[in-house]
Amino acid sequence: MGFLKTKRLLAGTPLIGHISMPLYRNGYALILSSVATSVLGLMYWVLAARYYSTDVVGLNSAILSAMLFLSVVAQLNLGGMLVRFVPLAGPVSPRLIGYTYVASCIASVVISLVFLVGLGIWSPTLRVLTQDAGRIVWFVFGTVTWSIFSLQDSALTALREAVWVPVENALFGVVKIILLILLAGTLTQYGIFASWTIPVAISLIPINFFIFQRFIPKHIRGTGDRAVPIIPRQLYKYVSGNYLGSIFFQASTTLLPVIVIDRLGATMNAYFYLPWTITTSLQLVALNMATSFTVEAARDHKNLSRYGSRVLIHNLRMLVPLVLIIGIGAPYILGIFGANYAAAGTDMLRLLALSVIPYSFVALYVGLARVQNQVHRIVVVQGVRCALLLLGCYWLLPILGITGIGWVWLVTETLVGGFLFLTQLRPLFFKPRVVNGEETEWSVT
Repeated sequence: MGFLKTKRLLAGTPLIGHISMPLYRNGYALILSSVATSVLGLMYWVLAARYYSTDVVGLNSAILSAMLFLSVVAQLNLGGMLVRFVPLAGPVSPRLIGYTYVASCIASVVISLVFLVGLGIWSPTLRVLTQDAGRIVWFVFGTVTWSIFSLQDSALTALREAVWVPVENALFGVVKIILLILLAGTLTQYGIFASWTIPVAISLIPINFFIFQRFIPKHIRGTGDRAVPIIPRQLYKYVSGNYLGSIFFQASTTLLPVIVIDRLGATMNAYFYLPWTITTSLQLVALNMATSFTVEAARDHKNLSRYGSRVLIHNLRMLVPLVLIIGIGAPYILGIFGANYAAAGTDMLRLLALSVIPYSFVALYVGLARVQNQVHRIVVVQGVRCALLLLGCYWLLPILGITGIGWVWLVTETLVGGFLFLTQLRPLFFKPRVVNGEETEWSVT
């Protein structure tokens, strides 16, 4: 009786009520996943810096970045499609998820092989991947498994089971660290890549067993009365439009290590990549809340404006303190990896952390455009952003070193995010005040 009474009292508290809302619950679950991934990732790269040489860290980080980018290309933006359409797909959900897996697997094989054949053109430094058949098969297999690993997170989110995403990623992070240490003595050159790809492959079977045997049937029972027909033409339009936007987004992040290693070498790429992983973890806070916003707004268009304003305010409440902490503690955080890492990457880390604040406006706008099926706007925004980031970094790297990357990101995100906030996102927070039938000024909603 005492337990039940306590449970009822807790259920009435503002905190429990807040967390019980799917908009926040799923957003926090995805953020918790990012936090777990970031903490374990920090431990992972600290150990990598201790157990492997700087050149090996730089080379493997570039290989992993190339694999992640190719995986994004091969996913065909089907993860975004799942988040957008599965919430109301009803009994079509298992086929929709299954088809995305098959299509992405086929695309992963083709795209990774094309990449390996053309390495002499776009990344001569990574031609070590083609020195024997074993490395080729390994890289292709890693790309395929990572594509499914990413899509299953989208499936869990779309099914409103995002609470399992942090569990999955935490287990992946722990196993990855264990393998990193165990392989340091035997695979001195590619132990990092192996420790990353092996646990991904192992995780696919149990996670998808739960998705197809438990979560999808539960989803169908809960949404059967609200399910809407899935029109292939609508799916194709959404996927094709968003696909180019997702490519632009991922190119601006995953291609940077490849550019750095070719412009400055493996050692500088190691100094760049570790603070870079910290910053991308901050970006995931904004991105994950925007993803939760997409799921909930797709189910309830009437509250789109309210959901959007809540998400952005929540993002800023979480990000501003984190940015301040990183700004102050940057040299000490990077000092964990080693004195050389801190000396080379402190300024870049501070600038990149600051850029996450305006990026939160970009993330929310992309989520809003997805709900409204304004895919052409996503392509324009992400295309402009990608061009400014990659071209700016390519130009400034020989001049300012990796610190130039920080300046490019801060300026670009401020320009793009500021423009979107003052124009496209403004109606989420302000509405015209009507006096005598005329709109006179803007007031907070």
